Amino acid sequence: MQFAALAAAAVSALAFLSFTPAAYAVDEDDVACGMSRPVTARLVADAGDLKAIGGRSNALIGNLSYMREPQEEAEAASGTVLFFKHADGWRAIVPVNWENEVGVFTAATGLALVTQRQVGDPGQSFTVVTSSDDFATSTCVELPFRFINQPTWNGEFYSVKSFNLDVRGRGSLVAAADVERDGAQRTVWASYATRDGARTFRAPRRHSREPKAPTGIYTPATLTDAPALAADLRAYAAGK
Repeated sequence: MQFAALAAAAVSALAFLSFTPAAYAVDEDDVACGMSRPVTARLVADAGDLKAIGGRSNALIGNLSYMREPQEEAEAASGTVLFFKHADGWRAIVPVNWENEVGVFTAATGLALVTQRQVGDPGQSFTVVTSSDDFATSTCVELPFRFINQPTWNGEFYSVKSFNLDVRGRGSLVAAADVERDGAQRTVWASYATRDGARTFRAPRRHSREPKAPTGIYTPATLTDAPALAADLRAYAAGK
């Protein structure tokens, strides 16, 4: 009887874990996710030093300052901006308004970015943005920080250490924060797991030491100079 009760309890616990709902999910009504902007000469100039993404011949990344003028344009679109070249011209995308990339990852199936608000102190969450069609469509999931700034605010924030998804859409984001506790410096490690291609994430798990980096189809993107591609974008914008 005792064994049967223990077995039943174990099965019940596994069932609970298997069906625990995700803590963070895509907001299907979020119109600011992967926001399209008109490609104008001003927008391209404001994007600053443009870089190619992972050696791609049709994609550039830049940054729109939230302090630029006119103010209404800065409020409408600030942070990381992406430019994609297609047969009919260029498109401009702001992955998450007022957030800057803190990680760019490429795969044969598309792009993934991790963004964070960078106005004043770094924001207290990441947003994981993914797209498989050069941001014709995209998904955004906000991951609030936990385990830091406790019990009081200390200006602590996480940095992205690794991100990946496998072919089944399972993977995680690993982050670390350098903090001071009881007069000693230490690192707080946390990970956010997903099982559906970054559409939903579990609540973060805390680790006593650096966890193993997830493996999968993504690689961290190298951002490189691409003067010819940038010139093509500027010429296109000038003719609009």
